[in-house]
Amino acid sequence: MKFKKNNALFISILFGAFILVAYGCGGKKINVQDLLNQPVKNAGNFNQSKKYIKAGITFVYLTGTPYDIGFAHGKLCKDEIINFNRYCWDAYDKLKNTPDGKWLPLSRSLEKYIPEEYIAEMKGIADGAGIEYDKILFLNTLVTISEHSKCFAFSFNQTESNIITVRQIDISNRIPLWKKMILYIIKPQNGYGFAALLNPGWVSGETGMNEKGITVSENNIHIQQTQWDVMPIDQLSRKLLQYSKSIDDVGMILRNQKTYPAKLIFVSSKKSASIFEFANKEIASINMKNGYLAMANHACMIPSKNIRSHSEKRLDFANQFLKENLEDMDIEKAIQLARTSRISCRWNPFSHNRQSIIFSPATLDFWIAIPAESNYIPASYGPYVGFNLLQELYGTGHDPNPKSIPSY
Repeated sequence: MKFKKNNALFISILFGAFILVAYGCGGKKINVQDLLNQPVKNAGNFNQSKKYIKAGITFVYLTGTPYDIGFAHGKLCKDEIINFNRYCWDAYDKLKNTPDGKWLPLSRSLEKYIPEEYIAEMKGIADGAGIEYDKILFLNTLVTISEHSKCFAFSFNQTESNIITVRQIDISNRIPLWKKMILYIIKPQNGYGFAALLNPGWVSGETGMNEKGITVSENNIHIQQTQWDVMPIDQLSRKLLQYSKSIDDVGMILRNQKTYPAKLIFVSSKKSASIFEFANKEIASINMKNGYLAMANHACMIPSKNIRSHSEKRLDFANQFLKENLEDMDIEKAIQLARTSRISCRWNPFSHNRQSIIFSPATLDFWIAIPAESNYIPASYGPYVGFNLLQELYGTGHDPNPKSIPSY
């Protein structure tokens, strides 16, 4: 068995090397200036909400009541919700016809732990897209019930009052959601406006930054879920993003929960960063020290921590890089780290970096990588295009600095 596993790993690495040689280290380069020169293209309107394409990124601006936000989401993104989540709908239909299946009853039982405003938003998505509500509920509880992925995040002090945070999203390129995320700009009735890079149809704060400069990213922890009286992780991360103006607010919201979905949350602000580890009845946090903080897919503090070799090596590699380069760390150095083989997982041709995002909480600038056409090239190899949250929320603010960062 060990021989077979090692042999399979060797074949995977060999195939990955072949792909990189065949396509070149970065694949066909995208001309970032061409993206910046493209006029903003309107792709749909509904009441005060809208959909548009800017610098190669699909934006959806949503505002109004929770139901209004959801309904506009469903209307403007109906095709994406249906097509990009096809594997989820196939699983739902299969489970619906399985008498002893537990996932659908579990999904429905989690609903009672979801805040009313997010239930209203999900019902709006269902009505707007013409999809039955139970399917949207299933979609928004799936990560808590079963889905696993690898992600990575790190922050560092660029200056004394300017934290830079990098978020890497990793997933198998066999899943249709590969590269199909949409940038949602949401101005809710209550709480703070925010930008979140999400899968269409999801009510989540998986990856985002709010107007107070709080960034949130949710990450796999590799600990089994045993307690099910929990708010699902996607709605929990959304609550953190929508209602936190400080890392202390994040900690307070989390510690008010009685039980937890088994996940990691990486949070940063203008001046610091923290990792929150939680699973079932356990919670712990790690604060930034010595000017940097990094997180991989394992807990370091809670008793039930499950540390895997690959995740530990990834974290050790990042910590060493950050320590050695701390005096001159900047966005370019951060991207250099994000593009290394250990962080981008470029050696794995089937599951590596799907998206890479850089946040500057102090300036509310953020940069999104434009993935190459080839599924075998990590997203972090592409150019990064910059945006400013206040511009997208209110039409105010400044241009991001820099406006873009070139391909690898």
